[in-house]
Amino acid sequence: MTSNETSAAGPPGAGAVNRPFVSLLTPAGRGAIAVVRVAGPGSVRVADAVFRPHRGVGLARTARGRVRLGRVGRRLGDEVVAVVLDEHPPAVELQCHGGVAAVEMVIDALEQAGAERADPALLVETLTDDAIVAEATLDLCRAPTLATAEILLEQAAGALRRELLGLNHLIDRDPSTAPALLCLDALIGRSAFGLRLLAGWKVVIAGRPNVGKSRLLNALAGFTRAIVDPTPGTTRDVVTLSAALGGWPIELADTAGVRGTSDPIEAEGVARSRREQAEADLILLVLDRSEPLQPMDFELAASAGHSIVVANKSDLPAAWQPGDSRARPKPVVTVSAERGDGIAELCAEIVRSLVPNAPKPGDAVPFRPRHVQALEQARQYLNEGELTSAKTLLESLVRGI
Repeated sequence: MTSNETSAAGPPGAGAVNRPFVSLLTPAGRGAIAVVRVAGPGSVRVADAVFRPHRGVGLARTARGRVRLGRVGRRLGDEVVAVVLDEHPPAVELQCHGGVAAVEMVIDALEQAGAERADPALLVETLTDDAIVAEATLDLCRAPTLATAEILLEQAAGALRRELLGLNHLIDRDPSTAPALLCLDALIGRSAFGLRLLAGWKVVIAGRPNVGKSRLLNALAGFTRAIVDPTPGTTRDVVTLSAALGGWPIELADTAGVRGTSDPIEAEGVARSRREQAEADLILLVLDRSEPLQPMDFELAASAGHSIVVANKSDLPAAWQPGDSRARPKPVVTVSAERGDGIAELCAEIVRSLVPNAPKPGDAVPFRPRHVQALEQARQYLNEGELTSAKTLLESLVRGI
Protein backbone atom coordinates (compact mmCIF):
# COMPACT_ATOMS: atom_id res chain seq x y z
CA MET A 1 0.00 0.00 0.00
CA THR A 2 1.40 3.41 -0.95
CA SER A 3 1.62 6.46 1.28
CA ASN A 4 -1.33 7.89 -0.64
CA GLU A 5 -3.68 5.17 0.59
CA THR A 6 -5.46 4.11 3.76
CA SER A 7 -8.11 1.49 4.38
CA ALA A 8 -11.66 2.64 4.91
CA ALA A 9 -15.18 1.48 5.47
CA GLY A 10 -18.26 2.74 3.74
CA PRO A 11 -20.81 5.00 5.35
CA PRO A 12 -23.40 3.59 7.76
CA GLY A 13 -25.78 1.37 5.87
CA ALA A 14 -23.54 1.12 2.81
CA GLY A 15 -21.49 -1.85 3.99
CA ALA A 16 -17.71 -2.05 4.19
CA VAL A 17 -15.67 -1.20 1.14
CA ASN A 18 -12.56 -3.40 1.24
CA ARG A 19 -11.39 -3.34 -2.38
CA PRO A 20 -11.16 -0.81 -5.19
CA PHE A 21 -13.97 -0.58 -7.67
CA VAL A 22 -14.31 1.13 -11.02
CA SER A 23 -17.36 3.02 -12.28
CA LEU A 24 -18.24 4.85 -15.47
CA LEU A 25 -19.54 8.26 -14.38
CA THR A 26 -20.60 9.58 -17.76
CA PRO A 27 -23.65 8.14 -19.57
CA ALA A 28 -23.15 4.82 -21.32
CA GLY A 29 -22.83 4.92 -25.09
CA ARG A 30 -20.80 6.94 -27.55
CA GLY A 31 -19.57 10.38 -26.53
CA ALA A 32 -16.61 12.72 -26.94
CA ILE A 33 -15.11 12.14 -23.47
CA ALA A 34 -15.81 9.50 -20.82
CA VAL A 35 -14.98 9.76 -17.12
CA VAL A 36 -13.97 6.61 -15.27
CA ARG A 37 -13.43 6.64 -11.53
CA VAL A 38 -11.52 4.17 -9.37
CA ALA A 39 -12.44 4.44 -5.70
CA GLY A 40 -12.02 2.53 -2.45
CA PRO A 41 -8.91 1.18 -0.71
CA GLY A 42 -6.17 0.35 -3.17
CA SER A 43 -7.51 2.58 -5.91
CA VAL A 44 -4.19 4.38 -6.45
CA ARG A 45 -2.31 1.09 -6.56
CA VAL A 46 -4.67 -0.33 -9.19
CA ALA A 47 -4.64 2.79 -11.35
CA ASP A 48 -0.86 3.06 -11.06
CA ALA A 49 -0.50 -0.52 -12.29
CA VAL A 50 -2.21 0.24 -15.62
CA PHE A 51 -1.30 3.89 -16.19
CA ARG A 52 1.69 4.44 -18.47
CA PRO A 53 2.74 8.10 -18.14
CA HIS A 54 4.10 9.92 -21.18
CA ARG A 55 6.91 11.12 -18.95
CA GLY A 56 7.83 11.25 -15.28
CA VAL A 57 6.83 9.08 -12.33
CA GLY A 58 3.74 6.91 -11.98
CA LEU A 59 0.47 7.84 -10.29
CA ALA A 60 1.48 6.37 -6.92
CA ARG A 61 4.26 8.97 -6.69
CA THR A 62 2.22 11.84 -8.15
CA ALA A 63 0.93 14.62 -5.91
CA ARG A 64 -2.82 14.64 -5.40
CA GLY A 65 -4.65 16.98 -7.72
CA ARG A 66 -1.89 17.02 -10.34
CA VAL A 67 -3.14 16.19 -13.84
CA ARG A 68 -1.11 13.54 -15.70
CA LEU A 69 -1.19 12.45 -19.35
CA GLY A 70 -0.59 8.84 -20.30
CA ARG A 71 -2.07 5.67 -21.73
CA VAL A 72 -4.14 2.79 -20.39
CA GLY A 73 -5.03 -0.49 -22.07
CA ARG A 74 -3.61 -3.33 -24.16
CA ARG A 75 -0.91 -2.62 -26.75
CA LEU A 76 -0.95 1.09 -27.60
CA GLY A 77 -3.97 1.61 -25.34
CA ASP A 78 -6.09 4.75 -25.13
CA GLU A 79 -4.67 8.15 -24.30
CA VAL A 80 -6.07 9.32 -20.94
CA VAL A 81 -5.84 12.17 -18.49
CA ALA A 82 -5.48 10.94 -14.91
CA VAL A 83 -5.60 12.65 -11.54
CA VAL A 84 -5.37 11.34 -7.98
CA LEU A 85 -8.15 13.00 -6.01
CA ASP A 86 -7.60 14.33 -2.52
CA GLU A 87 -10.17 12.15 -0.77
CA HIS A 88 -10.16 9.58 2.00
CA PRO A 89 -9.16 7.09 0.77
CA PRO A 90 -7.79 8.76 -2.36
CA ALA A 91 -9.62 7.99 -5.60
CA VAL A 92 -8.41 8.25 -9.18
CA GLU A 93 -10.31 9.83 -12.04
CA LEU A 94 -9.45 8.93 -15.62
CA GLN A 95 -10.75 10.82 -18.64
CA CYS A 96 -10.54 8.80 -21.84
CA HIS A 97 -12.05 8.96 -25.31
CA GLY A 98 -15.81 8.44 -25.25
CA GLY A 99 -16.10 5.64 -27.79
CA VAL A 100 -17.55 2.39 -26.46
CA ALA A 101 -14.41 0.38 -27.33
CA ALA A 102 -12.08 2.93 -25.69
CA VAL A 103 -14.08 3.00 -22.47
CA GLU A 104 -14.25 -0.79 -22.31
CA MET A 105 -10.48 -1.01 -22.87
CA VAL A 106 -9.77 1.27 -19.91
CA ILE A 107 -12.24 -0.42 -17.56
CA ASP A 108 -11.06 -3.90 -18.59
CA ALA A 109 -7.44 -2.93 -17.79
CA LEU A 110 -8.48 -1.71 -14.33
CA GLU A 111 -10.44 -4.92 -13.72
CA GLN A 112 -7.42 -7.00 -14.70
CA ALA A 113 -5.39 -5.04 -12.16
CA GLY A 114 -7.81 -5.90 -9.35
CA ALA A 115 -10.67 -3.37 -9.43
CA GLU A 116 -14.25 -4.56 -9.40
CA ARG A 117 -16.71 -3.04 -11.84
CA ALA A 118 -19.57 -1.40 -9.95
CA ASP A 119 -22.60 0.77 -10.54
CA PRO A 120 -21.91 4.48 -9.92
CA ALA A 121 -24.41 4.28 -7.04
CA LEU A 122 -21.85 2.32 -5.02
CA LEU A 123 -19.27 5.01 -5.61
CA VAL A 124 -21.64 7.72 -4.46
CA GLU A 125 -22.56 5.74 -1.34
CA THR A 126 -18.90 5.74 -0.31
CA LEU A 127 -18.74 9.53 -0.63
CA THR A 128 -21.85 10.63 1.28
CA ASP A 129 -24.57 9.36 3.59
CA ASP A 130 -26.91 12.10 2.34
CA ALA A 131 -29.44 10.36 0.10
CA ILE A 132 -30.50 13.47 -1.82
CA VAL A 133 -26.91 14.50 -2.55
CA ALA A 134 -26.18 10.94 -3.70
CA GLU A 135 -29.23 10.89 -5.97
CA ALA A 136 -28.39 14.27 -7.46
CA THR A 137 -24.81 13.15 -8.09
CA LEU A 138 -26.01 10.05 -9.91
CA ASP A 139 -28.57 11.95 -11.97
CA LEU A 140 -25.96 14.56 -12.80
CA CYS A 141 -24.08 11.86 -14.73
CA ARG A 142 -27.15 11.40 -16.92
CA ALA A 143 -28.15 15.04 -17.37
CA PRO A 144 -29.02 15.54 -21.06
CA THR A 145 -28.32 19.31 -21.22
CA LEU A 146 -26.15 21.89 -19.51
CA ALA A 147 -29.19 23.67 -18.03
CA THR A 148 -30.48 20.51 -16.34
CA ALA A 149 -26.95 19.63 -15.19
CA GLU A 150 -26.62 23.03 -13.49
CA ILE A 151 -29.83 22.47 -11.52
CA LEU A 152 -28.81 18.95 -10.49
CA LEU A 153 -25.37 20.22 -9.52
CA GLU A 154 -26.99 22.70 -7.15
CA GLN A 155 -28.97 19.85 -5.56
CA ALA A 156 -25.77 17.80 -5.29
CA ALA A 157 -24.23 20.81 -3.55
CA GLY A 158 -27.03 20.68 -0.97
CA ALA A 159 -29.75 23.10 -2.15
CA LEU A 160 -32.65 20.70 -1.55
CA ARG A 161 -31.12 19.24 1.59
CA ARG A 162 -30.75 22.71 3.16
CA GLU A 163 -34.34 23.60 2.29
CA LEU A 164 -35.69 20.44 3.90
CA LEU A 165 -33.66 20.89 7.07
CA GLY A 166 -34.71 24.54 7.13
CA LEU A 167 -38.33 23.41 6.97
CA ASN A 168 -37.85 21.41 10.16
CA HIS A 169 -36.39 24.48 11.90
CA LEU A 170 -39.33 26.52 10.62
CA ILE A 171 -41.81 24.04 12.11
CA ASP A 172 -40.00 24.31 15.45
CA ARG A 173 -40.10 28.11 15.38
CA ASP A 174 -43.70 28.50 14.22
CA PRO A 175 -46.03 25.62 15.21
CA SER A 176 -48.91 27.35 13.40
CA THR A 177 -47.56 25.49 10.29
CA ALA A 178 -48.65 28.25 7.89
CA PRO A 179 -45.09 29.32 6.89
CA ALA A 180 -43.98 25.68 6.56
CA LEU A 181 -46.99 24.88 4.36
CA LEU A 182 -46.13 27.77 2.07
CA CYS A 183 -42.59 26.45 1.68
CA LEU A 184 -43.87 22.92 1.07
CA ASP A 185 -46.29 24.15 -1.58
CA ALA A 186 -43.45 25.96 -3.35
CA LEU A 187 -41.27 22.84 -3.29
CA ILE A 188 -44.05 20.61 -4.58
CA GLY A 189 -44.72 23.14 -7.32
CA ARG A 190 -41.09 22.98 -8.44
CA SER A 191 -41.18 19.19 -8.49
CA ALA A 192 -43.22 19.22 -11.71
CA PHE A 193 -40.15 20.81 -13.28
CA GLY A 194 -37.63 18.68 -11.39
CA LEU A 195 -39.12 15.40 -12.57
CA ARG A 196 -38.42 16.51 -16.17
CA LEU A 197 -34.71 17.15 -15.72
CA LEU A 198 -33.76 13.75 -17.15
CA ALA A 199 -36.88 12.68 -19.05
CA GLY A 200 -37.53 16.06 -20.66
CA TRP A 201 -40.80 17.29 -22.16
CA LYS A 202 -42.77 15.67 -24.98
CA VAL A 203 -43.82 17.94 -27.86
CA VAL A 204 -46.10 16.45 -30.53
CA ILE A 205 -46.50 17.93 -34.00
CA ALA A 206 -50.07 17.39 -35.21
CA GLY A 207 -52.41 18.52 -37.96
CA ARG A 208 -54.03 17.45 -41.21
CA PRO A 209 -51.99 15.70 -43.92
CA ASN A 210 -49.75 17.88 -46.07
CA VAL A 211 -49.71 20.94 -43.82
CA GLY A 212 -45.93 20.63 -43.38
CA LYS A 213 -45.56 18.68 -40.13
CA SER A 214 -42.56 16.61 -41.22
CA ARG A 215 -40.85 19.63 -42.75
CA LEU A 216 -41.40 21.49 -39.47
CA LEU A 217 -39.78 18.62 -37.54
CA ASN A 218 -36.77 18.83 -39.84
CA ALA A 219 -36.61 22.61 -39.45
CA LEU A 220 -36.68 22.35 -35.64
CA ALA A 221 -34.07 19.58 -35.70
CA GLY A 222 -31.78 21.42 -38.09
CA PHE A 223 -31.40 18.33 -40.27
CA THR A 224 -33.56 15.95 -42.29
CA ARG A 225 -35.09 13.47 -39.86
CA ALA A 226 -38.49 12.81 -41.46
CA ILE A 227 -39.39 12.00 -45.06
CA VAL A 228 -41.06 14.91 -46.84
CA ASP A 229 -43.37 14.21 -49.80
CA PRO A 230 -46.41 15.99 -51.26
CA THR A 231 -48.41 12.76 -51.21
CA PRO A 232 -50.95 12.92 -48.33
CA GLY A 233 -50.45 10.21 -45.72
CA THR A 234 -46.67 9.81 -46.21
CA THR A 235 -46.09 9.82 -42.44
CA ARG A 236 -47.83 6.75 -41.02
CA ASP A 237 -45.86 6.08 -37.86
CA VAL A 238 -44.57 8.36 -35.14
CA VAL A 239 -41.13 9.83 -35.93
CA THR A 240 -39.26 11.12 -32.87
CA LEU A 241 -36.03 12.87 -32.07
CA SER A 242 -34.38 14.32 -29.00
CA ALA A 243 -33.51 18.00 -28.99
CA ALA A 244 -32.65 20.84 -26.64
CA LEU A 245 -34.59 24.09 -26.84
CA GLY A 246 -33.54 26.94 -24.59
CA GLY A 247 -31.30 24.47 -22.80
CA TRP A 248 -34.16 22.12 -21.85
CA PRO A 249 -34.42 18.50 -23.11
CA ILE A 250 -37.35 17.91 -25.44
CA GLU A 251 -38.61 14.93 -27.42
CA LEU A 252 -40.20 16.03 -30.68
CA ALA A 253 -42.71 13.67 -32.31
CA ASP A 254 -44.01 13.98 -35.87
CA THR A 255 -47.32 12.17 -36.22
CA ALA A 256 -49.56 11.03 -39.06
CA GLY A 257 -51.92 13.60 -40.52
CA VAL A 258 -55.40 13.38 -38.99
CA ARG A 259 -58.17 12.70 -41.51
CA GLY A 260 -60.79 10.10 -42.31
CA THR A 261 -59.30 7.21 -44.30
CA SER A 262 -60.21 3.70 -45.44
CA ASP A 263 -56.56 2.62 -45.55
CA PRO A 264 -56.07 0.42 -42.44
CA ILE A 265 -52.37 1.30 -42.15
CA GLU A 266 -53.02 5.04 -42.36
CA ALA A 267 -55.95 4.64 -39.95
CA GLU A 268 -53.59 3.05 -37.42
CA GLY A 269 -51.22 5.98 -37.92
CA VAL A 270 -54.05 8.41 -37.19
CA ALA A 271 -54.96 6.45 -34.05
CA ARG A 272 -51.35 6.61 -32.88
CA SER A 273 -51.32 10.32 -33.56
CA ARG A 274 -54.35 10.75 -31.30
CA ARG A 275 -52.66 8.73 -28.55
CA GLU A 276 -49.44 10.75 -28.83
CA GLN A 277 -51.39 13.98 -28.54
CA ALA A 278 -53.13 12.72 -25.40
CA GLU A 279 -49.74 12.06 -23.76
CA ALA A 280 -48.02 15.25 -24.93
CA ASP A 281 -46.88 18.08 -22.70
CA LEU A 282 -47.39 20.43 -25.65
CA ILE A 283 -48.98 20.10 -29.10
CA LEU A 284 -47.78 22.05 -32.11
CA LEU A 285 -50.95 22.26 -34.21
CA VAL A 286 -49.78 22.93 -37.75
CA LEU A 287 -52.19 24.73 -40.10
CA ASP A 288 -51.54 25.47 -43.79
CA ARG A 289 -51.73 29.24 -44.19
CA SER A 290 -51.63 29.01 -47.99
CA GLU A 291 -55.06 27.38 -48.35
CA PRO A 292 -58.46 28.04 -46.74
CA LEU A 293 -59.02 26.52 -43.33
CA GLN A 294 -61.02 23.31 -43.31
CA PRO A 295 -63.49 21.88 -40.75
CA MET A 296 -60.83 19.43 -39.54
CA ASP A 297 -58.54 22.36 -38.70
CA PHE A 298 -61.21 23.87 -36.45
CA GLU A 299 -61.90 20.47 -34.86
CA LEU A 300 -58.22 19.94 -34.09
CA ALA A 301 -57.86 23.47 -32.70
CA ALA A 302 -60.83 22.91 -30.41
CA SER A 303 -59.66 19.50 -29.15
CA ALA A 304 -55.95 20.28 -28.70
CA GLY A 305 -55.20 20.93 -25.05
CA HIS A 306 -51.98 22.72 -24.19
CA SER A 307 -50.95 23.79 -27.67
CA ILE A 308 -49.40 26.35 -29.98
CA VAL A 309 -50.94 27.01 -33.38
CA VAL A 310 -48.27 27.03 -36.09
CA ALA A 311 -49.40 28.89 -39.20
CA ASN A 312 -47.08 27.26 -41.73
CA LYS A 313 -46.10 28.09 -45.35
CA SER A 314 -45.70 31.83 -44.86
CA ASP A 315 -43.51 31.78 -47.98
CA LEU A 316 -46.69 31.33 -50.05
CA PRO A 317 -49.60 33.78 -50.51
CA ALA A 318 -51.79 33.79 -47.39
CA ALA A 319 -55.35 32.43 -47.62
CA TRP A 320 -56.16 33.44 -44.03
CA GLN A 321 -54.78 35.48 -41.13
CA PRO A 322 -53.83 34.13 -37.69
CA GLY A 323 -56.92 35.74 -36.15
CA ASP A 324 -59.13 33.57 -38.39
CA SER A 325 -57.98 30.25 -36.90
CA ARG A 326 -60.46 30.28 -33.99
CA ALA A 327 -57.49 29.21 -31.88
CA ARG A 328 -57.49 32.07 -29.42
CA PRO A 329 -56.40 32.24 -26.66
CA LYS A 330 -53.79 29.75 -27.95
CA PRO A 331 -50.52 31.35 -29.12
CA VAL A 332 -50.20 31.56 -32.91
CA VAL A 333 -46.73 31.61 -34.53
CA THR A 334 -46.34 32.14 -38.28
CA VAL A 335 -43.49 30.19 -39.90
CA SER A 336 -42.14 28.86 -43.14
CA ALA A 337 -40.74 25.42 -42.42
CA GLU A 338 -39.45 25.44 -46.00
CA ARG A 339 -37.29 28.57 -45.59
CA GLY A 340 -36.85 28.60 -41.82
CA ASP A 341 -38.72 31.86 -41.28
CA GLY A 342 -40.15 32.15 -37.77
CA ILE A 343 -38.48 28.98 -36.44
CA ALA A 344 -36.50 30.89 -33.80
CA GLU A 345 -39.70 32.61 -32.63
CA LEU A 346 -41.45 29.22 -32.48
CA CYS A 347 -38.65 27.73 -30.39
CA ALA A 348 -38.90 30.64 -27.95
CA GLU A 349 -42.67 30.16 -27.68
CA ILE A 350 -42.23 26.43 -27.05
CA VAL A 351 -39.84 27.18 -24.17
CA ARG A 352 -42.21 29.81 -22.73
CA SER A 353 -45.09 27.32 -22.87
CA LEU A 354 -43.20 24.41 -21.31
CA VAL A 355 -41.05 26.26 -18.78
CA PRO A 356 -42.90 29.45 -17.82
CA ASN A 357 -41.17 29.70 -14.44
CA ALA A 358 -37.76 28.06 -14.45
CA PRO A 359 -36.09 27.76 -11.03
CA LYS A 360 -33.76 30.55 -10.03
CA PRO A 361 -30.08 29.78 -9.40
CA GLY A 362 -29.73 28.10 -6.03
CA ASP A 363 -33.40 27.07 -5.74
CA ALA A 364 -34.20 23.76 -4.10
CA VAL A 365 -35.80 21.47 -6.70
CA PRO A 366 -37.25 18.02 -5.86
CA PHE A 367 -36.25 15.78 -8.76
CA ARG A 368 -37.33 12.22 -7.94
CA PRO A 369 -40.79 10.68 -7.37
CA ARG A 370 -39.91 9.69 -3.80
CA HIS A 371 -39.23 13.35 -3.00
CA VAL A 372 -42.68 14.34 -4.22
CA GLN A 373 -44.43 11.54 -2.35
CA ALA A 374 -42.68 12.43 0.90
CA LEU A 375 -43.38 16.16 0.52
CA GLU A 376 -47.06 15.55 -0.16
CA GLN A 377 -47.28 13.26 2.87
CA ALA A 378 -45.50 15.86 5.02
CA ARG A 379 -48.03 18.48 3.86
CA GLN A 380 -50.84 16.17 4.91
CA TYR A 381 -49.25 15.68 8.33
CA LEU A 382 -48.97 19.44 8.81
CA ASN A 383 -52.59 19.97 7.77
CA GLU A 384 -53.58 17.40 10.39
CA GLY A 385 -51.40 19.02 13.05
CA GLU A 386 -48.99 16.07 13.28
CA LEU A 387 -45.84 18.18 13.48
CA THR A 388 -43.53 15.46 14.80
CA SER A 389 -44.53 13.07 11.99
CA ALA A 390 -43.89 15.77 9.40
CA LYS A 391 -40.45 16.55 10.82
CA THR A 392 -39.50 12.87 11.01
CA LEU A 393 -40.57 12.34 7.41
CA LEU A 394 -38.55 15.32 6.15
CA GLU A 395 -35.46 14.14 8.02
CA SER A 396 -35.92 10.63 6.59
CA LEU A 397 -36.19 12.11 3.11
CA VAL A 398 -32.72 13.60 3.50
CA ARG A 399 -31.24 10.41 4.93
CA GLY A 400 -32.98 8.10 2.47
CA ILE A 401 -34.54 5.90 5.15
